[in-house]
Amino acid sequence: MWVGRTADGIVVLGGIGGRDSMTIDRAYFIHTRAGLLGAPPLSSLADVDAIAAALQKEAARHLIVHFHGGLVPAVAGMSIAERLYPLYRAAGHPVFFVWESGAWETIRNNIAELADEPVFKQLLRKALEYALGKLGARSGARSIRPSQVSRQEVAETIARFIANPRPDTIPYSDFVPSASDAQRRSAADALDEGEIQADLETDDDFRRALATLPDIPAGRRSALAPGGDATERRTAFATLASEMLSERPGARGIVTLLKAALVLKDIVVGVLGRYSSGRDHGFYATCVEELVRAFKVFGSGVNEWAKALQWNRMKKDCSDAFGDDEACAGRALLVRLRDLIAPAGTIDRITLVGHSTGAVAIAEWLEAGDGIFDPSIRFDLVFLAPAVSYERFARTLKGHAGRIRNFRMFAMTDDLERADQVWGKDPALRDARDWRRFIYPSSLLYLVSGLLESKPRSGVDPVDEPDMPLLGMQRFFASTSTYDEQRFPEVQAVRGWLSRDPKRTVWSVVRDAGPGLNSESKDHGFFDDDPATLESLRSIVMSGFDGAR
Repeated sequence: MWVGRTADGIVVLGGIGGRDSMTIDRAYFIHTRAGLLGAPPLSSLADVDAIAAALQKEAARHLIVHFHGGLVPAVAGMSIAERLYPLYRAAGHPVFFVWESGAWETIRNNIAELADEPVFKQLLRKALEYALGKLGARSGARSIRPSQVSRQEVAETIARFIANPRPDTIPYSDFVPSASDAQRRSAADALDEGEIQADLETDDDFRRALATLPDIPAGRRSALAPGGDATERRTAFATLASEMLSERPGARGIVTLLKAALVLKDIVVGVLGRYSSGRDHGFYATCVEELVRAFKVFGSGVNEWAKALQWNRMKKDCSDAFGDDEACAGRALLVRLRDLIAPAGTIDRITLVGHSTGAVAIAEWLEAGDGIFDPSIRFDLVFLAPAVSYERFARTLKGHAGRIRNFRMFAMTDDLERADQVWGKDPALRDARDWRRFIYPSSLLYLVSGLLESKPRSGVDPVDEPDMPLLGMQRFFASTSTYDEQRFPEVQAVRGWLSRDPKRTVWSVVRDAGPGLNSESKDHGFFDDDPATLESLRSIVMSGFDGAR
């Protein structure tokens, strides 16, 4: 597929949907990068003027603004616009924000490379082994006491999974801890890095993996790899692991089993703590998350591999679009809409649709709009699997709830969310049995909640903690005991607002619930493809939220 642009600003897309090409007039999209207008192929200020002129000329009464999800390249964003254009055009004048945020490819590829990393796989094996030993388990009809956990059994469980990686072969997917909360806390306190180090000394597979790290002196490499030297790896993760496990912090060189033991202790303490607080994401997923977090893979300033994974960069694109400069794409449109909105103008309804991170952009729209629009101007909101945090949406409601006329959110039940592997349906992977498909076993929102999202604090660095509440995840809406008012006031505030009208939430799969209330999506990325959800969206934009418009 290719994207070009003619002299009159019409975007031409080739190779979409089996057709040779198609065109989308510049009056129906804004193409941005980092939230800003610019030179072709980006939209310009003149293009935004053309949108305002088209709205005025056709006397459109209904404006529909669509923000696609983040983590997609511009080509995919334009393809979404092509697909949804007929649906929206039948109801009014659509404007698609096509924002280049293709970092998802980088995130996916960099996490996928972990599947081929010997150190990562061996650390994951040991983390599963030690966590099982401290938590105890009921796996199906079988009980596993801490004293019964064996190195060989865990290794064989992972090996079976690698040989046949399907959702139903994820290691310990039916795991239920047998240890009480008190026992978990006691086990965390009793973890001893010396005992872990002694165990690692006898684990040839683990030591052989360490020997693959770069810049280890030859003699030390041979000592780590019984039976001969291991092949050195120089990937970004291997370089990071060399620094993390070196006896000299931040410098590659002498990798020590003591440093590996300390890292494993941190991982297991994290897993135990999350089970004690009820904030785990399933046993295997939680171990993966805590392992990645222990290496600060997603933190800032570690290395270029880590920097590419910063979720906050995409959220910043959303906020930058509504900055104070004329080059800010969102603000440029808001300023031009001011004189077109009723009562002075012809537009009497604006519907904002946000898929995934697009919901963050809508929160920014509402905030910026307060300084531009008359207080009487209100908007209809439709969220599709929103990746906005409860904390951010609570701030939106606190300051701008009066701007929301109608609201509906389509998202998955928690069972479907857990079953929606991030890469499970990706045709780009080599084949359906590739281990990388299941390196992380849950959905994109679980990945964001467990690894990427952070909670801002005034005057200090963001809080980096796992299981950050996201609006599109049912677990935070439904679990009132874990996410209570005292510890999670922002969750309680949003939950209360949503609950005032039961039609504000649609947890897929829902059938025959009435116009605008159905969804059958079982995939985070499928909400803007799912026929049932699209029919609900069509009903909302055509007839309103109560179907009577």
